[in-house]
Amino acid sequence: MNLEEMSDILKSSLGIRDNIVGVRLLRSEEEIPKDLDSVERPFHYCSMIQGARLEGKSFLARADYHTCKGGAAGLGLMQCPENISNGSLYFNKLHKCETPDVGINIAMNMPRLLPGSTVATYVAPLDKMVMRPDVVIFIGNPLNARRIVQAVRYKEGGRSTFTTAGIQSLCVDATASPYLKGEVNVSLGCDGSARNSGLEDEAVVVGIPFAMMEDICTVLKMHYQGWDNFMRS
Repeated sequence: MNLEEMSDILKSSLGIRDNIVGVRLLRSEEEIPKDLDSVERPFHYCSMIQGARLEGKSFLARADYHTCKGGAAGLGLMQCPENISNGSLYFNKLHKCETPDVGINIAMNMPRLLPGSTVATYVAPLDKMVMRPDVVIFIGNPLNARRIVQAVRYKEGGRSTFTTAGIQSLCVDATASPYLKGEVNVSLGCDGSARNSGLEDEAVVVGIPFAMMEDICTVLKMHYQGWDNFMRS
């Protein structure tokens, strides 16, 4: 199953009109395709995702072209900024925790790639990617996320668990977590992605390890109509 087929199946089975987005975390300069041009100005990572989703744009960005250093650290492009690791950003600026120590606890529990393990990020509509992604992301509603969970459980059984803190949604929740854990993660978004990239208040963000995509798409293609018919009957 190729990338275009996967994108088409997700969009048709889930009723998503926007682009499905692919992300590749490039580990060395040699891995970067020579015909891919770097972005000309810095972007927030969440804005790259939104640009691919809503406008069909592609983004190749090294660390210096990531405006949000917390997001860049989550993706392994750099060390975690001190104001995040010491809790001051979450306590003093964002007011998301009762004490700086609570902020440290939030930061310590975020899944992050090792600093320097990524040299650049490549974000593009899934069906336009020139190389295989590491993670596939879409932004939708709770029913869309539910269908993905049902497709995963159809093959694996058991139950799904998700990790989020309402902070660093697209970078940590939807990219780093699926990449590191090899599991689908569902995020409720974050105030930063709402402010900086226009993420809708009602949206949920779903990150899927690429290794799971073919199985998920196969199950959705075979069963989503029956699931919808049962639900609506």
